[in-house]
Amino acid sequence: MNAPLKSPAAAPWHLQGNWAPVLDEIDVGPLVVRGHIPPQLHGDYVRAGMNPRSGQSQHWFAGNGMLHSVQLNDGQARYRNRFVRTPYYEGDMNMMSGMFDPAASPANTNIIRHAGRWLALEEAHWPWEVDRDLNTLGAHDFGGRLGGSMTAHPRVCPVTGELLFFGYQLAKPPFLTYYRADSAGNLVEAQAIELPNPVMMHDWNVTRNHVVFMDLPVVFDLKAAMRGEPPLAFRPEAGARLGVMKRNDAGGQVRWFEIDPCYVFHPVNAYEQGDTLVLHVCRQDQAMAGGFEEIYGGDRTLGRLWRWTIDLAAGTVREDQIDDAAADFPRIHDDLVGLPARWAYMASLNAQAPSLTLGQRLYKYDLATGARLTRDFGPNSHLGEPIFIPRDGASDEDDGWILALSHDESQDQSALVILNAQDFTGEPEAEILMPRRIPYGAHGNWMPR
Repeated sequence: MNAPLKSPAAAPWHLQGNWAPVLDEIDVGPLVVRGHIPPQLHGDYVRAGMNPRSGQSQHWFAGNGMLHSVQLNDGQARYRNRFVRTPYYEGDMNMMSGMFDPAASPANTNIIRHAGRWLALEEAHWPWEVDRDLNTLGAHDFGGRLGGSMTAHPRVCPVTGELLFFGYQLAKPPFLTYYRADSAGNLVEAQAIELPNPVMMHDWNVTRNHVVFMDLPVVFDLKAAMRGEPPLAFRPEAGARLGVMKRNDAGGQVRWFEIDPCYVFHPVNAYEQGDTLVLHVCRQDQAMAGGFEEIYGGDRTLGRLWRWTIDLAAGTVREDQIDDAAADFPRIHDDLVGLPARWAYMASLNAQAPSLTLGQRLYKYDLATGARLTRDFGPNSHLGEPIFIPRDGASDEDDGWILALSHDESQDQSALVILNAQDFTGEPEAEILMPRRIPYGAHGNWMPR
């Protein structure tokens, strides 16, 4: 296994400890397994992360994209990692030098599969296609129809198979564009949407018939960026609002609903209930209040579970906090995206740490009651995004497994943990020991065989 990169004490948090990058690419298997991998799990767990190839980067968001894959087959596991070789990687660029080239993506935030393509994503550029062995195939602009950026958080509709996504622009209008691709991957709709300010819109909400944009006050300042100052900052005076639009052939018609200023990196899910839209989100009081360098900086910048209820008839939004535990990186059963879902899974965050610090717990929320189950892995462990995989033929929503990467800092050992979702507080069914530490990262998905 690789020891952490030796960074000076003054190095930023995203280059210290297990945030620090690994600089080589390996392919190892079969891996050591504690317990037994469920025999139904045939596929690839793949996660993206920020991993600067030089060992240094100006910001966590700026690191080169690295994909980590754990292939499960017949109770055995194999590990592989690869950089995504985009112009950003090949030219050893930084955020500003790659800002105006739509192909120059770090490709470091998420990876999805749609219409047979594996797409590595980052929110300010085009997606990049890779194959199952994580080889880079090239930029994907939907046959020339994708004019700008693509969010790192698209949604695949479980009913239609469509890929719904948006792109935000910071340098010039339109500051927001909505896109819809059909189940075959053809881009069939693009709608420009006017915003009063260029904002960082990291994620959004999708229901069966609507999309809901979050116009929240993390605002871009191009002049400040050109002066070398923080380009994004929290500006509560800009206001906050939710924009509801029909999913199909909407013509860009958006109804806006004002809410209290806040920020949301990641919603949990959204669904329709008569004339209301119900959104569960990881809401934080603010983000980047000290500028772009301070993504997280204290308790007010950590997400907590909230519910927003949009009454389309009355034109109002009710805002309710559901829980006070600091948590983010939420997931549900993917077959219920945009539909009523009872169970949600989240990673805890350390509310005492001065910068973004993953916690030692995973949470399972009953969204109907607000009740929370906690699985504690001990003070040396840090857990990332929990992904739910349903059991074949399951009749219960939570009949399946939770996969999450963990890192034991006392042993410098990374593992892929497999929990029975219906025995959430019990012992893991398997812990797959990684042949090297896997730096803390962003998002991933399960690609069933």
